[in-house]
Amino acid sequence: MNIQKYTEKAQEAVLAARQMAEEANNNQIEPAHLLLALMEQPEGVVPQVIARLGVDAGSLVQAVRSDLEKLPKVYGAGGQVYLSSALNEATSRAEKLTSHMKDEYVSTEHLLLALADETDKSPAGRLLRDMGVTVDRVLSVLAQ
Repeated sequence: MNIQKYTEKAQEAVLAARQMAEEANNNQIEPAHLLLALMEQPEGVVPQVIARLGVDAGSLVQAVRSDLEKLPKVYGAGGQVYLSSALNEATSRAEKLTSHMKDEYVSTEHLLLALADETDKSPAGRLLRDMGVTVDRVLSVLAQ
């Protein structure tokens, strides 16, 4: 992941996801961390898209928090926090989407689309799709 190719808001979300993982003593940053960070961005695009899809943002955030509580915790000094393979795959999808859409930088919208993609097998991806947040629906909201 080349963080320099991310918009400011996308960078903030990735950094917030990392901080969440560290504070929760998770040694991996999961897609759920990123989704929660995206949902909690003040004036962010992702909460607006979720609302326009008719999804209850509070329920989504609560479900993501519940999933995060189930993650393993690692205690002790020197713990390294790194991207999980699921999040690494999601950011790769976001970067490919960015290129495919002929955008210069990875945005929060690209990250949401990557998480909502049916190839994302993470709990966060399944949760999004179960709540009706699919790639096609997100794209239709973004096109409006």
